[in-house]
Formats: sequence, structure tokens, C-alpha cells
Amino acid sequence: MPPETQTGANTFGCLVNGQVFMPKGPSLSPILSSYYEYIYPPGASGFVFQISANRNGDNCELKSISIVIDSTKIFQGMTFTLKEIAKGNATARYAYYPSCTVSQIYYYTTNIVKGELFFKKFDETNHIASGTFWFDAINTNNDTVKITDGRFDLHFTNLKVSCKKLFEKTRPRISL
Repeated sequence: MPPETQTGANTFGCLVNGQVFMPKGPSLSPILSSYYEYIYPPGASGFVFQISANRNGDNCELKSISIVIDSTKIFQGMTFTLKEIAKGNATARYAYYPSCTVSQIYYYTTNIVKGELFFKKFDETNHIASGTFWFDAINTNNDTVKITDGRFDLHFTNLKVSCKKLFEKTRPRISL
């Protein structure tokens, strides 16, 4: 497991049912990424934060953890309850792809099966997010997965572009 740091070291780790999970490649997509962006139109609480970590194994096996905070401005020291997917909520997902020929299995937090995410550091200027997390998640067969002792120390991307400003910059100017 990586140490708990607050420097933007781009680390992520946790225990999945007691087994160490750390991002590992190779992969066609990033094995670890994070963003915090203002993506909703003006007047809405438009910030979305996401962490995505992937661990690739043999025979197309993939394990993935995603944490998303929707429609919330984040400040250092904030704690979020990870629950069901809905606008304004923080949520978490564990996905397991056993092989190339077997369908993926998704586990989600809900309003009953929850977790917690805490930001020890959140620095918008230097784009650093670090903290801890844990969550329980459930699949459609009512099987559960326990994610414990989670920690992250990441540089996140940040566009801070409103849809209105983006539209104004990209629409063609027509003169008659």
C-alpha cells in the first residue's frame, strides 16, 4: 500500500475484501486518473470530481474503482458519504471483469450500503487532492464487496470552463 501523503504523488491504494488493490497496467486507458471540472451550465452547482483506478491482470482480468462527487464544490477537510448515484451525491463503484469472455460485475454504493470519502488536502491552485476512503458496495445478486483503508494523493485535471463560455468560443460567427 502506498503511504498516506499530501504532495500530489499520484498514488492510490486500498484493500478489496482484505486484498491489496493498487493501479497496475498495461492498459489502453489510464490506470489512474482524476479530474475536478466545472461542467454544468451557470446557475447550477456545476463541479464534478472523479477518481478512477484500474488494475489489469492476466487473461483480460480487470478490477476498477471509481469515486464520483456530483454537483459539489470541494474544500479541504470535507467528508462525503458515498451513497447511490444521483445528482448532488457522492458515489462509489467497484467493477470486476473476470476475463475477456465473461461479463463484468458492478458493485455500487447505495443509500443503505454506504461509505465515506475524506479530503485531507484539496488544493485547487496546484491541482492536488489527497485523502482517505472506504465503502461497501452491492451488486444485483446482493453480493457485497468491502473496500477498506483507502488512500489517494493525486494531481487532478481542471478545465473550469462553463458550457456558456465554451459555446461562445466555439460557435461560428456569421456576418450578413
